[in-house]
Amino acid sequence: MLLALDTATKKIGIALYDGVEILHEAVWQSPFHHTTELSPAILESLQRARISIEAVKAIGLTIGPGSYTGLRIGAAVAKGLAYARKLPLVGVSTFEVIAAAQPLVPEAQLAAVIEAGRGRLGVGWFQAGEERWEVSKDPELLTPDELSKRIRSLTVICGELDAELRKLLGRKRKNALLASPAGSLRRPAYLAELAWERWQAGETDDPAELAPVYLQTGANIPA
Repeated sequence: MLLALDTATKKIGIALYDGVEILHEAVWQSPFHHTTELSPAILESLQRARISIEAVKAIGLTIGPGSYTGLRIGAAVAKGLAYARKLPLVGVSTFEVIAAAQPLVPEAQLAAVIEAGRGRLGVGWFQAGEERWEVSKDPELLTPDELSKRIRSLTVICGELDAELRKLLGRKRKNALLASPAGSLRRPAYLAELAWERWQAGETDDPAELAPVYLQTGANIPA
């Protein structure tokens, strides 16, 4: 059983996955309460799925980009569980989780978007591969107008898109394919699948070395 934890932004996500089906999934808005809500929610998730903590054999975690506080809290809880129960830990990019939910569109690029504060957006860029979206270039910090100007060819845009941003990008009718609100939700079930795949392939992270990733001036900066 793998426990997936996503605290990268204002939304918290938890999923339980056994390699065959998602046994539990929860996503909720938590702007300022990650510290007090995450641990009790993990226990509630286990109870709802009728699973004991002993059944959890690995942990998947979004490592960023995202908010400083959210990522720190998620990392602290995940590392605590990993150390206490000697569990493998798998870090996954926030942008990869967003992109994993989108159907492949041949010859298109994909922009995965998160809110980055101060009117800015964190944007991860992908291109369609044979089986999944693949990272095509380094993520960036952009204003909404800057993102709009980057949409010069067919682009799937998904993630944290508020009404104003949807209106702005919607003007690029020929090139912008906006994911629906449901399709844009960053679901921990996809995090669980990605983390499970890497865990099974032996691609785990050392809890002592795994650090949140932040965006600064268009670059990934480890904490």
